[in-house]
Amino acid sequence: MAVSGRARALYQRIADRLRAQITDGTLAPGDRLPTEAEIAADWDTTRSTAVQGLKVLVNEGLIISDRPRGYFVRSRRPMVYRPQGEFRKRPLSPEMDQFLTQMHEEGREASQRIEVKVETPSRHVRERLQLNEGELVVVRQRVRFVDGIPYNTNDSHFPLSLVQNSEIMSPDDIARGANVVLAELGYEQVRALDELHVRMPTPEEADRLQLGPGTPVAVHLCTGFTKDGRPVRAVVNVLPGDRHVITYERSRPQVADALTIRPAVATDLRTVIDLWEHAASWLNERGIDQWQYPPREERIKANIEAGECWIVEADGAPVATITVDEHADPDFWAPSEANDPALYVHRMVVRRDVAGQDLGSAMLDWAGREALRQGKQLLRLDAWRSNDELQRYYSDRGFVHVRTVEAADRSSGALFQRAASYSRGGGPELKTELPDSTH
Repeated sequence: MAVSGRARALYQRIADRLRAQITDGTLAPGDRLPTEAEIAADWDTTRSTAVQGLKVLVNEGLIISDRPRGYFVRSRRPMVYRPQGEFRKRPLSPEMDQFLTQMHEEGREASQRIEVKVETPSRHVRERLQLNEGELVVVRQRVRFVDGIPYNTNDSHFPLSLVQNSEIMSPDDIARGANVVLAELGYEQVRALDELHVRMPTPEEADRLQLGPGTPVAVHLCTGFTKDGRPVRAVVNVLPGDRHVITYERSRPQVADALTIRPAVATDLRTVIDLWEHAASWLNERGIDQWQYPPREERIKANIEAGECWIVEADGAPVATITVDEHADPDFWAPSEANDPALYVHRMVVRRDVAGQDLGSAMLDWAGREALRQGKQLLRLDAWRSNDELQRYYSDRGFVHVRTVEAADRSSGALFQRAASYSRGGGPELKTELPDSTH
């Protein structure tokens, strides 16, 4: 027989109901809550139990006590905090740094208090700046205010030996930013390591930020490094949880502007097979029966040995493959067509994590140039008969449907061709690399 858990205490259930009303908007920011006496009467309990329930919400930072007026839902207007904005260009107005500019744009009143100290660093700052025992740091301590409320603290630590007698030593705002000053001193930061910790505030932090009970803080530690890997700045930002939304902007990495395409070598056999199997698996997930058979390793190996199989790389990582040869498949192309000066495309595969960047178009344009280099006038291929989407893809890239052939035991057979001189453009540039010379 299962044993049920203990029933929640009455004061907790009082807090639960009020919290739910705040969460669903029944009680809006600034609304006055029922009085202690009203809550006690509603729950048929004592006033002290009602007070206990209200204190839970005070400690969670959801309500504030404003005696003798009563309890009110806390009004929250969080500041959007964007760590990735640090290295963006800043305004040059002496009245406006990045923080002040952001608040001004949001229609809020902002200010900051700056103090500068020379001190012995804490252990975690010393470790992040890789300082020796006894080395001092300059600390620019800032408390930032929004609408008259201290919103966060920003304490930037610099090795004294790097910034002595610079503007960083002055307790005035540096409109162009301390990062620019460091760069002018010869210590430009090109990389930053961000660490985020969530905890309750220390007494000093609670005092600086005028935090009520139960308000957690996020601590953002940022260490800035120069090109040669030297740490030159350690920042400690303390962000009250009830006043901030931490926002990171991320974008999908694009393939390099200029990729390389090179002939596959014997050791690339596994790479080509992996790319094939990766594409076959994706097609299978979409219910497309194309390539749902083991890759023909001997044929791929023969293409590699003949210099017909090519690998596309981005920063040294294989992202695509294509095979081009001058052999017309007798199952599809008539003997008279086989005599045409044409290059044939086979086994073109683009890794899914770089799809959507028109790499396939760039590969087909490259194949056209390769055909011209070999003295061919046409670029040809055969597509899977049942894959209408793939056939539209080729049509959109200048290929003309010649006919569809149904050969025995062959699922391909939709024949396409275009002039070798045709170029759709778009997609990344492909630079041909040969082992012994440039193409």
